[in-house]
Amino acid sequence: MNKSYTFKSHCKVNLFLYITGKRNDGYHDILTLFYPISIYDTITIENAINTQLICNNSNLAVDNTNIILQVDNILRNEYGLKEHFKITLNKVIPMGAGLGGGSGNAATYLKAINQISNLNLAYNDMVSIMARLGSDTVFFLQDKPAIAIGRGIELLPAPSLPMLYFIIIYPNIHISTKDIYNNKNLKFTNINFTDIANSYSFDDLSTIMHNDMEAPVFSIYSEIKEIITYLKNNTEGYPLMSGSGSTIFCVFKEEDKRDFYFTKLIEKFSLFFIKKAQLI
Repeated sequence: MNKSYTFKSHCKVNLFLYITGKRNDGYHDILTLFYPISIYDTITIENAINTQLICNNSNLAVDNTNIILQVDNILRNEYGLKEHFKITLNKVIPMGAGLGGGSGNAATYLKAINQISNLNLAYNDMVSIMARLGSDTVFFLQDKPAIAIGRGIELLPAPSLPMLYFIIIYPNIHISTKDIYNNKNLKFTNINFTDIANSYSFDDLSTIMHNDMEAPVFSIYSEIKEIITYLKNNTEGYPLMSGSGSTIFCVFKEEDKRDFYFTKLIEKFSLFFIKKAQLI
């Protein structure tokens, strides 16, 4: 009997993102607060004669450059995976959006195959695999808020936060993270994990919501800055760009306030990807 398994693959926003320096290995040191939100792709896995990846988004490569198939190859070559699978990826999360959709897909697939094929990988084994594929990938193994330091793969407990309600806006701009890291407008911030408090109220968010990548992104895409300025002036939420962009999120204290502004913003930004979200 051919069994079918379906898994949710969530995305994240960065409630703050500080770039603290350049590393000898070519990466940057960061201090960020990853926050998983309720927008997700789905991955359906079925037994097959040969492994293949199918995606509803034709812009996504489905060859060995795809991060899901990179995970599959590592498991096959190094961890004894024998079975083959038909992998159907239904993309909802925009690509190149600063939401970590691809990284979440990879981590979700890894956890799924570990379960389906009884590979018995320990958490540290999965961390090792994810760390080879990207800097925000390890976070998605946990699916709970976490602070990341160093290259982004060392996770620490997140501060206590109230329930947050989000409006997510993706303005149809694909941004290369590498290009932003190499931009001359990127400035480093001298901040450490010890500078972060153990808990924050909603009103405290304005003191920590910061993204060092906004300046270089704004220098290239002024329309992203314009959207953030509009949200600051026309809503009661706190707006910020997530990761290297181009997604903007706006945080609200109360669900009904978020919903009120969503009905207005969905008209204003009708040509964009715009959704409501909260903690998963």
